[in-house]
Amino acid sequence: MNVSVEETGPVERRLTIEIPTTEVDAAFDSFFREVRRSAHIRGFRPGKAPREVLEQQFGERASGEVLQRLVERTLFKAIEDASLDVLGEPRLDAGELPKPGARYAYKANVDVRPAIEIAAVSGLALKRPVLPVPEKDPVDAHLEDLRQRHAQLVEEESGVAAAAGHVAVINYLGKLEGEPFEGSSARESQIELGAGRTFGGFEDQLVGLRVGAEHGFDVTMPEDHADEKLRAKSVRFEVKLVALKRRELPQLDDEFAKDVSNFETLAELHGDLERRIGEGRAAELKRLERAALVEALVAANPFPVPPALVESQLRARIQRMLQQFGGAKLDRDVLGPLVERWQEELRPQVEREVRLALLAPEIAKREGIAVADEEIDAQLARIAEASQRKLSEVKREYREHGLIDALRAGLVEEKVVEFALAAANVSDG
Repeated sequence: MNVSVEETGPVERRLTIEIPTTEVDAAFDSFFREVRRSAHIRGFRPGKAPREVLEQQFGERASGEVLQRLVERTLFKAIEDASLDVLGEPRLDAGELPKPGARYAYKANVDVRPAIEIAAVSGLALKRPVLPVPEKDPVDAHLEDLRQRHAQLVEEESGVAAAAGHVAVINYLGKLEGEPFEGSSARESQIELGAGRTFGGFEDQLVGLRVGAEHGFDVTMPEDHADEKLRAKSVRFEVKLVALKRRELPQLDDEFAKDVSNFETLAELHGDLERRIGEGRAAELKRLERAALVEALVAANPFPVPPALVESQLRARIQRMLQQFGGAKLDRDVLGPLVERWQEELRPQVEREVRLALLAPEIAKREGIAVADEEIDAQLARIAEASQRKLSEVKREYREHGLIDALRAGLVEEKVVEFALAAANVSDG
């Protein structure tokens, strides 16, 4: 095997790997020996079909299989021989398929770890993050939200006209060009007036009606309606108001606290909300401070980053988001623009994360920052507790899937960030 390396960028290399004819032929021989043992060829007993017959029937498959075997056997050996510290997966340029009786050459593009010179870690200038002051007291706002969520729907008094805030119970029938359509009717459907959850001003037409009243009106359907036949079309609706309900909010007292929480008094519930909201704001401030530190740290220590590494991390992040939000079930017309927007919004953040992942080990090495095995165990214990799983199960999973190194790298990053943050010049903005 002959290997040559070409520098195609600051952190990119192209390997050309030449495999001699003897190795190519050996790979083809091995493939056809295996095929001969298992193939059923008409006119020949198992294991007795001649090579030329096998080549006629399995020649194309043989070239693809041999290509895979040769690459698996030589690529990582070539990288090792060339002493390349490769990041991410190699990108193969296979060229023509291998053939018996000829040498075979292919190319592979790889990203290599950049040479990083640490310029600045201590003394980074940061502005202290400030959270906006909420318009309403957050505890009071949360309590009011709890009241709204635990409100009871009660029948409105007779003769009251429907207004914003009421829940109207209606029977309706819709017609397009005089004919009902699928999903055009319902009985005792509930609509909260003023919530803005209908289209074309439908709920506005119910305002002022009294129970028993019937009303007909036209609604222009939205242009993006799921049913193409209805898009931007005028539909005639006939509606009858069969009931009217109002939300009755519970009193804000000790009984309410017992109903919505594990506390016995409203004062205890109030104190718990105050504590949790305070902890949340403190955590958000810390997150903002950490983000500012990371941005300053990577800006103060520039180095080239492999674009392919950023792109692969970006794709992985978006894939996780799609799985989390069920994006795979979205219509392509919705999914395409959504992914494009995520790519644009997330790329700077992902690049910073990649830079930090490459920078942190170098800073840790220079500053003598390390993660002890006891810290790994403690982190695994926290993961087990948060996921409500047995610690032994979590440890086994991380070891079997090779995740311990990634866990250690993450803890190193956190220590490096905390180290730089403690040594930063933080001023009020």
